[in-house]
Amino acid sequence: MARRQELLDRDTTAKVVAERLRDEIQDGTLPPGTRLRQNEVARRFGVSTTPVREAFAQLQAEGLVKIDPHRGAVVFHPTTEDLREFYEIREVLESLAIVRAIPHLRPEAVRELRSLIDRMRRTEDARRWLKLNDDFHLRLYAFAKMPRLVSLIENLRDASTPYIHMFVAGRPPSERADEEHQEILDACIRGDAEAAERAIREHLSSAANDLVRFLGGTPEEDSAEEPRATRAG
Repeated sequence: MARRQELLDRDTTAKVVAERLRDEIQDGTLPPGTRLRQNEVARRFGVSTTPVREAFAQLQAEGLVKIDPHRGAVVFHPTTEDLREFYEIREVLESLAIVRAIPHLRPEAVRELRSLIDRMRRTEDARRWLKLNDDFHLRLYAFAKMPRLVSLIENLRDASTPYIHMFVAGRPPSERADEEHQEILDACIRGDAEAAERAIREHLSSAANDLVRFLGGTPEEDSAEEPRATRAG
């Protein structure tokens, strides 16, 4: 009995540590490339190294951390190829989700989704806009009634979050992205699955192109241009 309680406590502690680190990675406190040392993390959270090691393994499974045999755990730093792969997979999964969601949309759901777009249009806070953007997509996909599919999409979106946060920092929300959200919703309301699928693919492709330019640009190029508007799918 004592052994079972010990395992339960360790498992709970690992989940708490993983949750804390996940939040810090996703809000940019721990940027891509940051090295996470077991002993330092254990001291900071007041736990042993065992749950920290298990938390690292969990975050690696989520794509947020890479465990290097020589450097230990490192916050994942994507290449442009990684980014393209993420978005190509998302296009397939999110297209399926939106097509399956259309038959289940009801007037109250449409009102909720319209409200989210209105709130995105009104906010000037890029990070707030990003949260509303996630809410819009995931609430729409939830009507597909395919929880495993939505879980896969959510995991991919979470894995993209750290460098999306890097991209949106200091950038105004994108009016064009809000128009794209409206086009997606309008196609869903009409029951036009083909148009909705085309709209979501174009929306994600545009976001991927913006992020690829951001990751592939040099610091000199970034500083020479006006900040681009936030546009993350």
